[in-house]
Amino acid sequence: MRLGKFNLNQLSIALLATTFALPLPASLLEIDRQQQESLTLTLYNQDMALIEDVRRLPILSDGQRLNIKDISPLMLPETLRIRGAGTILEQSLQLGTLNFDNLLHAYLGKPMQLARLNTATGQESTLDGELLSLDGTQAIFRIQDRLETVPLHSEQWRFLFPEIPEELQPDTRLSFRTAGTADQGEARLSYITQGMGWQMDYVLTLNQDASSVNIEGLASLYNQSGTHYDNAQIRLMAGDIEKPKAPRDQMMRTMAVMESDGFSQGPESVQDYHLYRLPELLNLQDQEHKQVPLIQIPALAAGISYQHQLMVYPYLDQQRYTLQPDILLSFKAPAGDDASAPLPSGQARVFRPDAQGELQFIGASRIGNIASGEEVEMTLGRAFDLSISRQQTHYSKTFDGHLVEQQITVSNSSDNARSLRLSAGFQQQWEIQESSQPHQDDGAGSAYWILDVPAKESKTLTLRVALKDHKS
Repeated sequence: MRLGKFNLNQLSIALLATTFALPLPASLLEIDRQQQESLTLTLYNQDMALIEDVRRLPILSDGQRLNIKDISPLMLPETLRIRGAGTILEQSLQLGTLNFDNLLHAYLGKPMQLARLNTATGQESTLDGELLSLDGTQAIFRIQDRLETVPLHSEQWRFLFPEIPEELQPDTRLSFRTAGTADQGEARLSYITQGMGWQMDYVLTLNQDASSVNIEGLASLYNQSGTHYDNAQIRLMAGDIEKPKAPRDQMMRTMAVMESDGFSQGPESVQDYHLYRLPELLNLQDQEHKQVPLIQIPALAAGISYQHQLMVYPYLDQQRYTLQPDILLSFKAPAGDDASAPLPSGQARVFRPDAQGELQFIGASRIGNIASGEEVEMTLGRAFDLSISRQQTHYSKTFDGHLVEQQITVSNSSDNARSLRLSAGFQQQWEIQESSQPHQDDGAGSAYWILDVPAKESKTLTLRVALKDHKS
């Protein structure tokens, strides 16, 4: 009898040894930041980024499954390319599912512990219980021989979970299965993610007489992707690019940091866009908004002018209008091979010294993408010392349209002469029959006048215009 048992035990050991000798299926291999060789982020103006991530890999067996950690949860999976990891048999993006609600639901019908705080004594006691039900605001537990309701969000109660359920994972990962590789190598992951991007923020500083302007361009980088990036090569793509569509909303940007003294090299052309390469490796943390110097242009010729546009309508109008014209700052982007050209679109804030030489903020405007040598016009605000008074002085119906007369007075209360460009727009075919000041046709359906108004004086423009009805 003992011999039989001994032989049976020997047989069990032999079978167990045989089992371990059989070839095992490929185990799961996890690759994280420790295996990262290089990282390149190309940021776009359209809330997206191209990620190029290189990770070290050992020799991969046939059917090997890998989990790549520390990737963007907002990745567009359809844009993913994996190279250097053998033939990819399947791939998937697995989002992090570990949160309070999912953890509670995973423990429905299972034993767990609760910690209860006595607010009077400050002492905390631990109770063993079984989670029976959830309704969104409270849970029902069986504790010993009674049922007790417990609020889900209360300072008096804490839930103690013994372990993470297998079906929940704490982070987002890229999972794929490969046909294997013959040698060690590098996996090159390339994908587009949302939640990242950049924009330009300009600081323009005028000199005392506003004849020149210094331009400092700061690239504002933001990361709302849900993961952070260390030691990344940063590239900035400037231009209006159609991005892949995805049902995800852009998140708001928060933290602000200024970093680096160096400026990028001059942009290079890619397709019909411009690419800037930042000279240093940067860290871009999740929820971070970082600014780096990108453009520096000293003493660019500039000028301040004033402009107002009015519409002349074919109906009786007995009101008098008093308005202030727009203040315009104009300059020309650097031309030719200048390393600062062109100017990517962005928000521009303008400063000018006062009589004591202290810089004062005088206005802001958004500028579009400005090509090399292109004229820039920015509206800074409305002039305080220039006012425009306008009134219709005649209206009549003619056999083929309308006859309208306008009187416009420009008053200058400042100590300096001002030049105003006054434009008149029309919704119909028009002809100016009389004008007290010479006018020009801008070629786009409007007429304009340049009115030079001396200091502390006024200038009046009267005009008569025939508006013709459209022929059917």
